[in-house]
Amino acid sequence: MTADILDPSAILALVPNLLPACSKKLEFQQDAIAALLHAALSALAFRLTAVDESSSLATSTNELPPQWNRSGPGSYTFKYKHDQSSLEFLVKVSKLGSRTVINAIALESDKVATLDIPTDDFTSPSFYPHTIDASGNLPLVHGFISSNRVSDLLSQVKLKIIQKLVPGLQKEGYTEEDNPPDAPEPPFYPHPAFPRNPLEIGRRDLDPFPMNPFAPPSLFPPTGGDGMFVGPDHPIFGVGRGNASPRSGPWGGDGFLPPLGAPPGARFDPVGPTFGPLGRGRGRNPHQGPDNDEFMPPGMGDMFM
Repeated sequence: MTADILDPSAILALVPNLLPACSKKLEFQQDAIAALLHAALSALAFRLTAVDESSSLATSTNELPPQWNRSGPGSYTFKYKHDQSSLEFLVKVSKLGSRTVINAIALESDKVATLDIPTDDFTSPSFYPHTIDASGNLPLVHGFISSNRVSDLLSQVKLKIIQKLVPGLQKEGYTEEDNPPDAPEPPFYPHPAFPRNPLEIGRRDLDPFPMNPFAPPSLFPPTGGDGMFVGPDHPIFGVGRGNASPRSGPWGGDGFLPPLGAPPGARFDPVGPTFGPLGRGRGRNPHQGPDNDEFMPPGMGDMFM
């Protein structure tokens, strides 16, 4: 069985060989992340061509030049080429507060890849600055907390960066990872078509005054919104439809109305009662009824009628 080319111990062992001969020092946590990323790409035969966006670099060993981290810890820039692609790749590592963001792009195709990680989840802040070749210093793996953390980071780099830039990369010891499956959609159980006591429909029409707080409780649960005024909470739409429905869509109904099913700016009522945190219809107050947007009856507003 072929060994994994991105094995954590192998990549960590490669890092000192790729740092400048004049300085094997990692000043910041971001230095370590950028160096580890460079080592992983070098192991996969990416050729370093520059450490900025304008100049070029001639190297056969992928050894970093002395100025590779001069903009650290805020920003690091690498440009690469690969024999299995005609594209040139630009990779940037940036510090963004407590997080580190890796952005990569295939310049000729605008193919973009991004990885955003919490810096302290993958590196130990107390470990840096760290000089690799100094006697008595701890191994570099301690700067990444543990070998498992290095493995997790390299796995994310492979999935989010390498596979996006060069899909189908062929290299002995390299296998692509499957994207994690999407979370399954929760099952949808349709609401019953009628309340448990159909005789309660219209009961509110018989109660013109507010409910007596001292009256004994009803034998049946209240069905809000019933009566002659048919609003979104009316029981004919089913019990409990006032709650958020996983199938309700932004244009109302069962959520299957296609996007732009109503032209932008059109005077359009939802195809059915809508339920959700935005309330009824167009997201108004949830205690209001249907939209009052019908035309006035004939003759209304005529002072002589």
